[in-house]
Amino acid sequence: MLVQSASKIIKADLSVWKKKESCVVNTMVSEQENLNLRNVVETVFDEGGRYHFTYQRDSSVLIIVLYGEILINDFKKPITSEQVFIVQSKESHFLTLKNNLADEKADILILELKSKRPDHFFSVEEVNIRDQNTLIPISNQLEYPNFIGLYEGRQEQEYSLYHPKNTLFGLVLNGAFEFQNMLLEARDAVIIKEIEILEFEALSENALLLLLEV
Repeated sequence: MLVQSASKIIKADLSVWKKKESCVVNTMVSEQENLNLRNVVETVFDEGGRYHFTYQRDSSVLIIVLYGEILINDFKKPITSEQVFIVQSKESHFLTLKNNLADEKADILILELKSKRPDHFFSVEEVNIRDQNTLIPISNQLEYPNFIGLYEGRQEQEYSLYHPKNTLFGLVLNGAFEFQNMLLEARDAVIIKEIEILEFEALSENALLLLLEV
């Protein structure tokens, strides 16, 4: 049985892309949403482009490379599209992000979340989506359940929240999905409150979805 929940859809075709340094930036979610998810920012780099991202104190930052490869701060090894980068910090600081490719663009997603952890660390993790039509954990370093999934067309699934009082953030990275009777297409995002079970269906081949409980 479908239960209607309070929700907000963030449509990609209404996005405002801003030129910053040698890249363009789209802020999908900001602190104004009053969530544990502080920021969701997509950044597309020019060839060899650079971007500085400042995060607040008591934050976890997850960086997902959607296309290309990037260098972060002084790390000599680039982060590729099969990896994610996570930094956890008690203090406010910034990340220097650079497109490692001189003749191609790069595209990344930055998610900043509130954190109550007392430690400081960074990690690089592999993300291999071998199995289709199921949600795969992105990282066990975050305090919030986080998943990515690649789906064939017309595949349906239910997702039961680990913590029913949480808010659910969903982002369609590719293709199209139906969420609780709401159509979401590539780069559309949704914030759903007061929900225990999410029902969704992939409407296209190779539909790629990101989910976080926040």
